[in-house]
Amino acid sequence: MNKLLLTPLLLLSLPAQASASASQVTPLSLGGVFSVIFGLIVVLALLLGTAWIVRRLQRLQTTSPGILQPIAQQQFGLKERVMLLRIDQENILIACTGNGIRTLHTWQGPLPAGINAQTVALETAPFVDYLKRLMAERRS
Repeated sequence: MNKLLLTPLLLLSLPAQASASASQVTPLSLGGVFSVIFGLIVVLALLLGTAWIVRRLQRLQTTSPGILQPIAQQQFGLKERVMLLRIDQENILIACTGNGIRTLHTWQGPLPAGINAQTVALETAPFVDYLKRLMAERRS
């Protein structure tokens, strides 16, 4: 019974074995090796270039001027930070984590002593310049 099942499998594998033994395997030439290495270098360069461009574009993202103004933020980890936001005359202190956003405290009126909208402590310089320009436009 087992011989009956193995016979068709052996017959199907014979042409593959015959063609493999008939064809000669040529070794890679020096030009072929350089071509493979050059292609690998080009692909890696494209990957690194794309990653660099994406990272630069993330820094350039600016929000349109609106009523929500980020005043300051403090990073506590890779995904944890505390932010101070101002909406009209209301100040909101929020905690941003990987699980969500939570309001810590809200109050009306001016900012606490020592915190000034001109001394914005954010990570990216273009955003700081943009925010300073917006604050100057609002005052004038």
